[in-house]
Amino acid sequence: MQYSISILAPFETDSFSSNLFEQVTPLLTRLESDYYNTQLKVTIDQSIVAVAVSWSNPFHPHAKYFRIYLDDSVKESNALKNQLLESLETSPTSTADRFICALMSNQTSMIRTLESNHYELIRKTYESEWTLDQCLNKLSISAHTNTLSYKDVFQDAQLKNQLITLLKQNYENTHLVNPTADMTLHEWESFLLNEEPDLELSLVALDDHGITAYVTVFQSETRVEVAWLGMREAYPTSFLSLKCLFKTQLFLFKQREINLIEPEIDTTDHFALGLFSFIDYLEEESFQTYRKFI
Repeated sequence: MQYSISILAPFETDSFSSNLFEQVTPLLTRLESDYYNTQLKVTIDQSIVAVAVSWSNPFHPHAKYFRIYLDDSVKESNALKNQLLESLETSPTSTADRFICALMSNQTSMIRTLESNHYELIRKTYESEWTLDQCLNKLSISAHTNTLSYKDVFQDAQLKNQLITLLKQNYENTHLVNPTADMTLHEWESFLLNEEPDLELSLVALDDHGITAYVTVFQSETRVEVAWLGMREAYPTSFLSLKCLFKTQLFLFKQREINLIEPEIDTTDHFALGLFSFIDYLEEESFQTYRKFI
């Protein structure tokens, strides 16, 4: 097989093979902008059959992220993927000290390529979909009786500071495999609000000393995503307060006629693992993150 690897120029989409075009259609806007640090293409007989892209994330400044897209019909694809990977790794475009690739667990061919090039699995992310009744039936504990919404918390300067401080500390501690940028509390507050959580469904649990637990919720029509959660106790022996808080939220979901719940569960996040331990999800497909130091 004769092929060449070169820089992908903007607006070359007419040269994509039909199979590859279907894969990269969601990327077209970014391919035609300066979003990606590196854009490589593989050409066979004047047809682009593979694309490799890398990009930076200012929120995680130590890492360079990448992804490889390949026409499934290409023969000798393993050699091609290895060469693309080498080309990405040797491209001098940033001060990152690690390369990161995230992909679904069923992408076994690309996973084998990563592992053969000394990439290690650092995190699995489960993005399940559960019904409200499933959660209510499985979570057989009482709801928390002393809670506030994020909307109310943001009206109290002291509680707001507690929430943002906990969010910052817990997020940083559960992302040590890919550290975050060093940001101020004000920047973390802006980051949270820019993600547009539902400020009425997102709740904190309280005791005499302030916030003990928090769960952030993002609503879209009749479903919610549950993420960005934690507790004041860094390494709790029991996640009861967190589970009781979530039970309170389940009743709020019911009032709003929300039927589907999508938790985000990272294996590096012991708070998420503790909260959602009431449902078995380990047999489901996961989003897997691989890392290699450079």
